[in-house]
Amino acid sequence: MIMAVVRPTVESLERWLRDELSIPAGDDDRIAAAIRRAQQYVNAAIGASAERVDNETWSDCVITCAADLYNSRNARLGIMDANTDGVEPFRVPTDPLRAVWPKLNAVGVMCGGSVIA
Repeated sequence: MIMAVVRPTVESLERWLRDELSIPAGDDDRIAAAIRRAQQYVNAAIGASAERVDNETWSDCVITCAADLYNSRNARLGIMDANTDGVEPFRVPTDPLRAVWPKLNAVGVMCGGSVIA
């Protein structure tokens, strides 16, 4: 019998993403869309190995992916310029799962560019 894995609520993920991005309020639709897409991408990457990924790791992967998706809109040609003193421009990955692969590999879910089918 396959047991369904119960994941954290969207509301808790939104709070975590807002904290990660330092966005206390506003931009609700864009935040929600980034989380929805990130959940789909991360769940697809995990596939049948869902029981191997605990909620803390899954949430971390979703937030990492959602942050890259959220920031990609403001990253012209893949470069994010925060226009803030002391913050240098940085590259936003074109693959929103780029920072997720090592986290999933660490918990035994083989995925990403290093996996050969």
